[in-house]
Amino acid sequence: MPEPRAITMAAFMAALTLAALAGWLASHSLYAGALRKWAVGSVLATGGALLNVSQGLVPAELSLVVGNPLMVVGVGLLIDGSHRLAGKPARPLWWLLPALCLVFSSYWWGVKFPSLSSRVLVFSPIIIWLMGCLLAALWPLRRRGIGVGLAFVSIAALLLSVMMLVRTLWASQGHIQPVYAFGTPFNMVVYLVGAMSFVAIQTGLLLVHQLLVIADLRSEAERDALTGLLNRHALASRLPTTLHGWALVAVDIDHFKRINDTHGHAAGDKVLAFVGQLLLRHLREGDLAVRMGGEEFAVLLQGMEKPDAYAVAERLRTELQRLAPQRTGLTITASLGLALTTPGIDFPALWRQADAALYAAKSGGRNRVECAVAPGVAP
Repeated sequence: MPEPRAITMAAFMAALTLAALAGWLASHSLYAGALRKWAVGSVLATGGALLNVSQGLVPAELSLVVGNPLMVVGVGLLIDGSHRLAGKPARPLWWLLPALCLVFSSYWWGVKFPSLSSRVLVFSPIIIWLMGCLLAALWPLRRRGIGVGLAFVSIAALLLSVMMLVRTLWASQGHIQPVYAFGTPFNMVVYLVGAMSFVAIQTGLLLVHQLLVIADLRSEAERDALTGLLNRHALASRLPTTLHGWALVAVDIDHFKRINDTHGHAAGDKVLAFVGQLLLRHLREGDLAVRMGGEEFAVLLQGMEKPDAYAVAERLRTELQRLAPQRTGLTITASLGLALTTPGIDFPALWRQADAALYAAKSGGRNRVECAVAPGVAP
């Protein structure tokens, strides 16, 4: 089995390769800030590990007092980069305080009064803490399609944490041996697991980034660029297997062509964007809002009976009329058609009902909500 220095050197080379990849991706990514922190953090953490495993070859002031805190700072940058990726503020105290703690403990028990067990009893819990912080930083991203990448990082972090826990228990019983005891099987396992886990964590972070990029591209393809709503093409993949219990509201901006002709297409685009924002703001989790084309929109409401669905449609109408002047500088109204699902109905049929109700709203004077009459039901 290779000695710890050889293991760490191999991991260092792998870390440099992954750091270079992260740096290259940063020049082509919207998440450049996170990638740069990951790249620098990877190099610092593995450099600190290389110093640490060089105990006996370089002075303790360098291998311990510099090496140990350097590893923590490197992992801390991985944590900060993950926070940035999730759109959260950095939390440097999560790793700065542990790094300062290692500066003092490494000097006290590494140079002044050497005690390997004492150093391990401080160092190992800090690494476990940092692994928890890294996973906590990534956790808010779990709903953005990064499951595989998050699992990759989690398994590696858990494996490293378990090894650190075993090492802590080993040290508490006085059985721990220095890293330069090359022939010790336990040391070999510790450094093999530690080095490979860190490389796996780096790989998992890059996988998380790539999965986020894929999710962003998918979202961009499914969203109308002007309004932020789903486009008509994306609706098919979002519709539930059965529409039972849903309500559909068709929304059409009144006299939209006149807005374009009188105020210009830029003003028309501003109106469309405002309507899209209004619809999104009134959606509950699970509801769908779609730009069907031009000035026509669809809102699918989950689990709503007619009175509640009508109240939502009426609220959309009044809010649009009330807020439009201050948001667009124009007086805007909309006509809405409401249709309720019946057993076995599909979306095209439901849309035809809502569209017929919408036409009735326009014929009845516009700026109103009309309810569709299901086929076979007396009005």
